[in-house]
Amino acid sequence: MSQAPSQNESREMLKWLNHNRQMLLDLYRNQYVAYNANGLIAHSENLREVLELAEASKQTFAIYLVPRRTASIQILPIRFRTVTRHDWQPNYHVTS
Repeated sequence: MSQAPSQNESREMLKWLNHNRQMLLDLYRNQYVAYNANGLIAHSENLREVLELAEASKQTFAIYLVPRRTASIQILPIRFRTVTRHDWQPNYHVTS
């Protein structure tokens, strides 16, 4: 990137990314994308190619690598129970 985006530009670019994340996952899986608040500038599996195209556009941009896959985590409850049952009774004498 030839120039650093302002704080406001960064915020708008992040909003665009969050709003369009599912579209990026569907269409550009495992690719680099150059984008800004106005939309997508370039995409390719080759980072150097994306950088050249984005810099040629003379716009402020950010690069994002769209992940190959996403997953969600589900934590399941664990229930413990004894394997065998014992009827325990003390076998000692108590003296006073």
